[in-house]
Amino acid sequence: MSMINDPGARSRKNPLESAREFSERERKRKQNAADTMSGQFQPTFTTQPEPISVAERAVQDSSWIDDQNVAIQQEQEALQDATARAVQAVQQRQQQQQQPQQQATTGTSNQAPAQYNYDPNFEGSETRQQLLQETAQYAGSPYQLGGRTAQGIDCSGLVMSVYNSMGFDIKSHSVSGQARSIPGVKTAVNNLKPGDLVVWNDNSHIAIYAGNGQIWDASRSKGTSLRPLWAPQDQVYGIAVRLPGD
Repeated sequence: MSMINDPGARSRKNPLESAREFSERERKRKQNAADTMSGQFQPTFTTQPEPISVAERAVQDSSWIDDQNVAIQQEQEALQDATARAVQAVQQRQQQQQQPQQQATTGTSNQAPAQYNYDPNFEGSETRQQLLQETAQYAGSPYQLGGRTAQGIDCSGLVMSVYNSMGFDIKSHSVSGQARSIPGVKTAVNNLKPGDLVVWNDNSHIAIYAGNGQIWDASRSKGTSLRPLWAPQDQVYGIAVRLPGD
């Protein structure tokens, strides 16, 4: 019987070819299986949070609102404190600025009156004490060139105002003019009594002697004040003034 005329012979394949096809099908099946189960294609599962009840949500919202209210209250209190401190600082600065003006207007200071330790035995001590008390009324007055009041005064203006209040008629507002016109005797500072004058040799300054090495004077840096004589003895001289009642 001829194979050409045998239909079963055409349907049968070569065993080698069949084996190759089977091997290829197995390779593809395994590849598809590996790709499908790899980590790249594995589905990702996420856990959904459990829903909370309306009551629990209300509790959470109420707690959050309370926290916000506390924070707002703290901020308001901090703002009020800061505002109070700022107002207090402004008031203190205003008081400090007003204090020198009040002192200049009244001619007095907050300091206790100076103790001059007067010698009660020297003649005219009551008059000299009165002169120094008059001088102390200008304590704290600001310095003003050419001034002669508690609102503003210079060194010769202080001498003019105080001595004229004691009955003198001083018209000169210069140190040299006052040194020539005020009745008295030129002497060393050590010989002065409270109420006498201290004059600088170059006529740059004049002061009222307060006793115990102290003077009343008006300076640019301190205004009118009581302080130790700050000039060396060889740069100043004294005028022992003849006061009424001496």
